[in-house]
Amino acid sequence: MEQENLSHPDANTPPPGNNAGVPLPVQAAAPASPMPTAAEQHELKNDIAKILQDAKLPERRDSGLAQEKKHVIEVKSFDTVLGSDTRADIAQKKEAVSAAPAPIVVPKINPNDPEDDGSVTAVHTFKQDLQHVVRDNKISVVRAASLEQEKMHPGPMEGTAAPTPKRSYVGIIVFALMLVVLGGAAIFGVLFVMNQSGSALPAQPSTSIVFAEQTVSYPVDGKSPSAVKSELAQARSGGSSSLGSITQIVPTMQTGALDGNGKPVVRPLTLTEFFQAIGANPPADLLRALGDTFFFGIHTVNKNAPVLVIPVTSYDRAFAGMLSWESALNSDLAPIFTSVSMNTVDASGIPAARTFTDEVMRNYDVRELKDDAGVVELYYSFPTRDILVIAESPYTFTEILSRLQAGRKL
Repeated sequence: MEQENLSHPDANTPPPGNNAGVPLPVQAAAPASPMPTAAEQHELKNDIAKILQDAKLPERRDSGLAQEKKHVIEVKSFDTVLGSDTRADIAQKKEAVSAAPAPIVVPKINPNDPEDDGSVTAVHTFKQDLQHVVRDNKISVVRAASLEQEKMHPGPMEGTAAPTPKRSYVGIIVFALMLVVLGGAAIFGVLFVMNQSGSALPAQPSTSIVFAEQTVSYPVDGKSPSAVKSELAQARSGGSSSLGSITQIVPTMQTGALDGNGKPVVRPLTLTEFFQAIGANPPADLLRALGDTFFFGIHTVNKNAPVLVIPVTSYDRAFAGMLSWESALNSDLAPIFTSVSMNTVDASGIPAARTFTDEVMRNYDVRELKDDAGVVELYYSFPTRDILVIAESPYTFTEILSRLQAGRKL
């Protein structure tokens, strides 16, 4: 590109763009610099050579990276066309090779590592491993993948069952033996008690009049009425049952027969036999109006109170018979029931016979006998036309009524 000579402008040539014809001030031309002569140029070269000779410049050294062995990746081209190559093809290939890019030089990553020669190795992938396994072992891809997963997560091999812990049957056998021993001991204890008692406890009849928490057998064979009364009174005073419970006492006697084990057979007493055993003398009409079975028990409340529950076969005769028996009822049943004097003193101080009075208890008519302090010591009542209750404590009457209602007998 041409450049204008700004050092020596032509003074006679007007500057471009000045068409107005205004005269410009004339500038004096600068004198031209003289060109050096040949002698001066030779002297200048000698001075430069002398300066360069005296100066000591540092030598040029190649870096360690440049001195290392370089691996050249050459790009080779192979002809896959069948047939012989012509001269034109060979020339064309030479031109292609000459026009190919420069080879790639890969330096060493770690210059201090003697094993690192700077060569580039191909990456071995999991896919290639899987292909080799499938080709060499003749297995499917799915099988090879499953084997790799088992290698990463070790567990029980396929087709083999996991080892099961051995069961110990020692504890089961010991527990079974303990049950057998305890069962045998219980049976032996029952048989021993039965043999020591001499007679089997009579079972409570399934048609028991009143439910009782406990049933006790009381044999009366060879005992006098006073002895029977005394023992029953002691059983009343020595009882230790829970509060509110009723203990049934079943008087029994031997029948004279023997069972299969050679033991005497016993049976419960009838109502008539029970009155005879305690020495009571009720009217004959009353005995004919009452049933043969009865319930005798001890009710534990504020005291151990006796109670008699007797089925009734004829209400009219039973009621009349109880009225006629009132004068001797307390003395016949004492000391099983609390004894009360049959004589009393009235307000004027005149002795009089103590009698039963009519009262209402739990909405039922009762005939009761009170002591001098006005406390009820004996009473009887017919809650229904089929049941007679003879008791001592008013709390016992309430309990008997509730149990009769629970048994649907009231």
